[in-house]
Amino acid sequence: MELQQLKNQLEKEIRGTIVHTDIWCIPMHTYEITYQPIQKKAMDILMKILLFSFQKSAFESAEQLSEILLVEPLFIEDLMRKMQKNGLLARENNFYQLTEKGKRQFSQGVFEEELDPVTIELLYSPVHHQMMNGDMEEVLDFDDFPDQLYRYMNDGEESLDVEFFKKEIQNIIIDRPDEVHQEIKSILSLENTQINDVPCIEFIVWNAESREFFPRVWNTLLKNWDQYLEKELFEIENPVWLEKFHSKIK
Repeated sequence: MELQQLKNQLEKEIRGTIVHTDIWCIPMHTYEITYQPIQKKAMDILMKILLFSFQKSAFESAEQLSEILLVEPLFIEDLMRKMQKNGLLARENNFYQLTEKGKRQFSQGVFEEELDPVTIELLYSPVHHQMMNGDMEEVLDFDDFPDQLYRYMNDGEESLDVEFFKKEIQNIIIDRPDEVHQEIKSILSLENTQINDVPCIEFIVWNAESREFFPRVWNTLLKNWDQYLEKELFEIENPVWLEKFHSKIK
């Protein structure tokens, strides 16, 4: 679909007298982020028994614990590998012993398991100062991109720190109720891979009943009216609209 065709469709939905229309773009940054998630869960009984055993005595192998606890060696070996991988257990001088991390998690009764690293892409709008949801590939399908940029662009380059992205990813994970609770341990890599333009279609509308102007802005990435941009345009330009468009209203 062409932007002009979309603009014509939107005009039919707007109630009031349209006194001004425009099409311009806002920049959208694509960030590729690889992060290290961890999964927190209550320790099971066998893990607690193993940690307690390693804290109290020195053991060289899983077989020794198997004989004492009367548990299959394979179960113990599997748990020991998992505890070593996650830094709870270390082998020194042929004996296993708890690390400081292991002691801390044992006292809390919570096992923090490192999961495989995850790579995702996030869209960030420096105009909105927040992450955005949408399909950039669909936006790029438009043929008639305008050259004009949003007139209230911030000239300064915004600096985003790692904590900002950790918080955003954590919010995404929380919004997935079907998944086991995870937390972001660290950001392993962070790259601003590209910047694309997102067209927005602007309307300034006169409401004859309330005797006031209001803006409507269609964001093609959101596929919806953009309340943030509408609010910003209203706050900045509302005082001059009456003088500017008085000849177009009754």
